Amino acid sequence: MFGTRLNYDCDFFVSGQRLSGIQSVEVGYANSAVTTKPLGYAQGTTTIGGPTQQTVSLSRYLIYDDPIATYTGNVNMSGSIEYDGISYGFQSGYLQNYSLNCAVGAVPQTATNIVVYDEMRSGYSASGSVAHPAIHIPSQGSISITSDWSTTNRVIGIDYSVTCNRKPYYTIGSETPVSVALLPPIEVTASVQVDVDEAYMSSGYSFLGDDKENKTVILQIDGRDGTALSALSVPNASLVSERLSASADGSLTLTQEYVGHSS
Repeated sequence: MFGTRLNYDCDFFVSGQRLSGIQSVEVGYANSAVTTKPLGYAQGTTTIGGPTQQTVSLSRYLIYDDPIATYTGNVNMSGSIEYDGISYGFQSGYLQNYSLNCAVGAVPQTATNIVVYDEMRSGYSASGSVAHPAIHIPSQGSISITSDWSTTNRVIGIDYSVTCNRKPYYTIGSETPVSVALLPPIEVTASVQVDVDEAYMSSGYSFLGDDKENKTVILQIDGRDGTALSALSVPNASLVSERLSASADGSLTLTQEYVGHSS
């Protein structure tokens, strides 16, 4: 009615692959404007106050190995949103933040923030012939964590986040940066909740101790049939917080907070 475009009319592509499981996508830009008042003029004039800020925010279900999770380095991606034969996209986007949430009774969800450094414009399409992977739905029993106290699939909740700090370099007269540098380290955080079986809390003063520093925490997410979907890691992990919780109407749970980094 009235030419409205509904959710099933839209597709979002990243570097030649159509993404499935998308809950929401937001593409936008903002310009920094400054009103200047030249001497001898009664009226001001609007001028550019800085580079154009262009971003893409994406939320989707993790129902197959997420192709966006591999862009934490210096590799850029292309992307476009398309509907009714119309495309609007970009050629040079960089991953800024990637997060994952897992909870009992729900399909794992990812959230992605992409910063775009070339001009987003109509008519550009990032669609291509990249094969679409098979869909595998994870379950609680197919999500596991490997940490200080071996491996367990008694996970009831995970919050995972990767932050990539980037710096664009401009020259006089250029609207787009001549280069985009990744400023290491890449920052990684993870919060994990598990039903207590053989897990135990560490000593309160063990932070950055020899036995708790520079570990690698692995968060493994598989489909119900055992197909590997995603193996997220917290490199150089340090255990910074633990909370042991018990209640009359629930089981004993342990929440662990990790911070890590990589180059």
